[in-house]
Amino acid sequence: MKMSLLFIIFSTLHLSAIATPYAISTEPEKIVSITQVLYEMEYYETQVGLWEKEISEDSDNANAWMNYYLACRVVNTLNKDQNPYDLSAIYDDIKTQVADTYEFHYLTYLNGRGDTSLFFHLEKAFALDPSRTEVLSHMVTYYAIKGDTDQMTKHNKLWLESGEISSGILNWNYNALIGLEKNAILLTYGDNDTYPAWMLQQAQEVRSDVKVINIHLLRNREYIDRVFGECDVPMYPREGEEKMVWESDLLPVVDHIFYHSGRPVYINVTLPKMIRDNYKDVLYTVGLAFKYSVPSFDNISVVKDNYENKFLKDYLKLGFSYDKSVTVLNSLNVNYLPAFISLYNHYIKSDDKAKAKGLREVIENISIASGKEDEVSAILEKPIIRNRAIDSHFDIKKVDKNMIALSSTLYAASTETTNEFYDKFLLDLLKEKEFDLLELCKSDKVDWMSLLPEKMKHLSQQQAYSNGDPDSAIAPVTNISYAAAEAYCEWLTIVYNSYPKKKRHQEVLFRLPTEEEWEYAATGMHELPKNRPDYPWGGYYYQNAKGCYLANFYSTDEPPCEDCKVNLPDVDGGFFVVNATAYFPNNFGLYNCSGNVAEMVSGGEVAKGGSWEDPPSECKISSRKEVSGPSPAIGFRVLMEVMR
Repeated sequence: MKMSLLFIIFSTLHLSAIATPYAISTEPEKIVSITQVLYEMEYYETQVGLWEKEISEDSDNANAWMNYYLACRVVNTLNKDQNPYDLSAIYDDIKTQVADTYEFHYLTYLNGRGDTSLFFHLEKAFALDPSRTEVLSHMVTYYAIKGDTDQMTKHNKLWLESGEISSGILNWNYNALIGLEKNAILLTYGDNDTYPAWMLQQAQEVRSDVKVINIHLLRNREYIDRVFGECDVPMYPREGEEKMVWESDLLPVVDHIFYHSGRPVYINVTLPKMIRDNYKDVLYTVGLAFKYSVPSFDNISVVKDNYENKFLKDYLKLGFSYDKSVTVLNSLNVNYLPAFISLYNHYIKSDDKAKAKGLREVIENISIASGKEDEVSAILEKPIIRNRAIDSHFDIKKVDKNMIALSSTLYAASTETTNEFYDKFLLDLLKEKEFDLLELCKSDKVDWMSLLPEKMKHLSQQQAYSNGDPDSAIAPVTNISYAAAEAYCEWLTIVYNSYPKKKRHQEVLFRLPTEEEWEYAATGMHELPKNRPDYPWGGYYYQNAKGCYLANFYSTDEPPCEDCKVNLPDVDGGFFVVNATAYFPNNFGLYNCSGNVAEMVSGGEVAKGGSWEDPPSECKISSRKEVSGPSPAIGFRVLMEVMR
C-alpha cells in the first residue's frame, strides 16, 4: 500500500486541534509551551491581564514579567493575521526592570528568535537555576546544530528526569523509532516528534542507530553540512552562501536526501501534507513513518510486525488515562489510524477475527479520544472483501479490453458495470460463504413493467423490451447500494491483481471516480474547451438533424423522429435500461455517459449523467442525481488506477 488515501481524512496536527478544557481562573498561572498544553484563546488573554496586574503591584517580579511575556507571545501566535502585543517593547521593559535574572537571560534568547550569538544568555540562565526546564529545548537545539553530542545528551537526560515530557508522547516517539530499519534516516517536523525522539536515543539508548533530522533545522547551513556529512549524503549545492534552505527550497533538499542517501530514508507522519503529496507514489506507511522506496514492497507485513511485536500499545488500549498533554497526545495518536485501519482490513481479509477485534478496540479508543469517531466508524463499517482463491472462470482479458485510457495511469470502463460482471462478483461471494456481504450487495429484482409510463401500460413485455431486456447480461446492473459498488471495486482489484496469467498491468486499483474525474471522462476531450459541452458527443443538443435521440432519456411524451427506419414504441430506443453498448460512444470510447443509468461517484451522495427516467435536460454532463439508496435508475462505472 502506497501512501494511503486515509491520510487525506486524518490531517496531521502539530498543535492540538482541540484545546484543553479549563475553568476561568482568577489567579495567574504558569504559561507552559503550547506544544505541551494548548488552551483556548480566552485563557491566554485572561492570563495576560492577571500577570499584568502582578507586575503593576511589583515591577521587580521577574516571574510575573516572564509569564506576562509568554502569555502575550501565545496570543500573538494564535492570532495569525495580527500581533496584538509588541513583544520587543515588553522585552525592553524586562531588560530595565529585571536584568541579570534567570527570566531576563532566557527571554533575551527567546526574543532573539534563536540567534546563536545570544546563546551565552541561555548558559547564564542555566547557571543561575539548573533545575528550570524552559531553557532545555533551546540548549538541545543549539548543541544539535553544533554537533556537540555530549552536551546534547547531558541536557536531554536532565529534561527526561524533570518529567516535563508526557509519558504518552514518549511512547509515541518510541513507536516512531522502533519500527524503522537499521541505520535509517528519519525526517521529523515539530517539537513533539523531534525532542522526545532525541531524548529516547541519548538518555535511554533507544534506536541510537537512527539519524533523526529535523527539517526546520535544514535551513541552518552549519547543521545541513554536518548531518549530510554524518549520513554520507553529498553536500547540498551552495546557491548563495547566505541563502536559507526553506519554503520553496525545502522540497529540493528532501529530494537530495532521498536520491543520494545510501541509508533507508523515512519521513515522519507529522510532515505536512504538502511535502508528503509530492512523493505519494514512492512513500509506504510502516506505522508512524513513511518509507521512501521506488520499488514497491509489502509494507502491510511491516506494519503488522511493528504492531504485533514492536510497538508499545498499553497506553493505546487502556483508554487514555489523564495526561497533562492529553489533547496534544490525542492529536499525535490520530496519526496511527491510517496504518492501523489498513492492518485491520488485512486481518478481516485474512479472517483473523481475534486480531481484528483487538485492533478495532485500539482504533476506536484513538478515534473517540481525538473526536474522529464518526469518520472512523464510517470507514470501519465499509464492506471488506476477504482474501480468496482466484476465480479462474473470470476473464481478466475481458476486463483489460473494456478499460479505456484517460491518461498513462488512469483508465475508465467503456461501459457501465454490467449484470454479467456483477453476477460474477455475487457468485464469488456465495462460493466464499460471505453471506452477510452477499445480502448487502445483492441486486433486488426490479418489476420493470410496473415502471412503464401510464399511457404505455397496455404494452406487452416483448414490446417494452424491444431494444433489450433490462435484466440481460449486457445491461447495466442497477438497484444496488453505494456500499455494494465499493465492495465490487475492492473485489475486482483483488481478483485482477492475483490473476496469475498474462494481463496488461501488474498491480491496479479499481474504484469509483470522483465527480471531477467522471466529468472529464464523460466529456471525451483530452484538452477541455473553455465552455464544456452539455453532452458527451460534444454538443449542446440531444437529437440529431432528423430528430433521433442520441441517448436513452425519458422521451415518452415526445413525437417520433422523422424518416426513422425503426418503428419503436419508445422514441429513444428504450423505456428502461438498454444494452451497455447502445448508442455511439464519446471520443474516449465510453458509452452511455448521458442517460441509460445515472452513475455513482465517490462519496455516495451523487450519481452523474442522468438516466432512462430523466428528461434530456437532466442528463447533461453537469447533471447530478441524488443517491438515497438502491434505484433501478442508478448504476456505476469503474475507474482503474495503475499502480505498477
